[in-house]
Amino acid sequence: MADLLSAALIERGERALVAHRRTPPLAGRWTLPATAVGEHETAEEAVRRHAREQFGLLPASETFVDTLYVVDPADQRQYVANIFRTALEGPIRFNAEGDYDDARWLGPAEIEQLDTMPPDLRLQLVKLLTDPESAQPMDWERFADDVSAQQAVPLAEQQAAEPAEPTPPPDNKAAWDAIAKAYQEERFGDRFGERLMWSWRASEDDLHVLDDVRGMRALVLGCGGGQDVVALVKLGAVATGVDISPAQLAYARKYAAARGAENASFVEGDVQDLSRFDDESFDLAISIHALGHVENVAAVMAEAARVLKPGGVLAVAVQHPFDACVDGPPYRVTTPYWTRERDWTWEFKDGSAGSFRAYRRTVGEWFELLTNAGFAVERVVEPQEGDIPKAPDDDHDDNRLRLMPYTLIIKARKR
Repeated sequence: MADLLSAALIERGERALVAHRRTPPLAGRWTLPATAVGEHETAEEAVRRHAREQFGLLPASETFVDTLYVVDPADQRQYVANIFRTALEGPIRFNAEGDYDDARWLGPAEIEQLDTMPPDLRLQLVKLLTDPESAQPMDWERFADDVSAQQAVPLAEQQAAEPAEPTPPPDNKAAWDAIAKAYQEERFGDRFGERLMWSWRASEDDLHVLDDVRGMRALVLGCGGGQDVVALVKLGAVATGVDISPAQLAYARKYAAARGAENASFVEGDVQDLSRFDDESFDLAISIHALGHVENVAAVMAEAARVLKPGGVLAVAVQHPFDACVDGPPYRVTTPYWTRERDWTWEFKDGSAGSFRAYRRTVGEWFELLTNAGFAVERVVEPQEGDIPKAPDDDHDDNRLRLMPYTLIIKARKR
């Protein structure tokens, strides 16, 4: 099965930006800037990410041009490369420590002399640069005249010399409101029945993270569509869900009512501020794949410690920080483990979309956040999900899940 690549056709007049790869795929060959499409990103998102990481560029738009089939002579691995004509904003800052050891603006005649460029790519690239019908005018006034990609200055040095203007973070609340209906109908909904799911495949039935919850007062931090609240009710708890998104909560209330979860309630609010709840009023708090969207997790931990009774349990599940820094296939670490933030746009079939910011933390940071708030960590769970049976519409890659954990789960108890 061929792997999927996204390639950027970046033009300046009748020249295109081509780069000499240092790393697989196609190591030692001239190509368009290209990257493997990650499991949880679109082809367009991959182009934007790669342009930012390797050339310090912010794509303004991407237009699909063509699809090529490329074979890497080194290992005969097959790739499907989708080419996007990419309009960009800002000067190029070539990352000399990245995937390429050289990058140049070349015209058709020069590209024809690149023997190490895959032949199909070389022919198509020359055609795109010379055929008036396939070429689209670009606004190159955005580029500084004296900037050249051949000047291999490390990105970190240029950013230090030319501090970028800060950009406001995406509005996570507005994004969840925008995609709530499509997310629940296309991705989540009732696909798991009434099980408490710690990840897309691993359930409480599999992992046994919690104690017996019968009769407990439970709080779900970032409850989304209410599935975790209903699951706790079915396990015998009296559960309350908190979420910032009114649209998600509207779905959650309907979801709970349809399943007869009478001991479920929902509150609109920010999990960083639980002041509406009394001290020591809950026995249990959980948060499943929600705290990665919260900037001030220390405040969440402090509030959870306040509302939990002594001996109460806080169980948190987040995307595993190792999974967050791997792209592929082919699988490789492309983002530093200590990267703090990631912005992306989630698009759905009905046309709805939302732009999000995720806040990344290492395993050590999660441990310190919990212990600093007065919790004692009892278990750290990294489920191996590659061999767990999946639902028919589960698009998560079994091979990836066999290589690394997708989810990090930490169970802690208030001291």
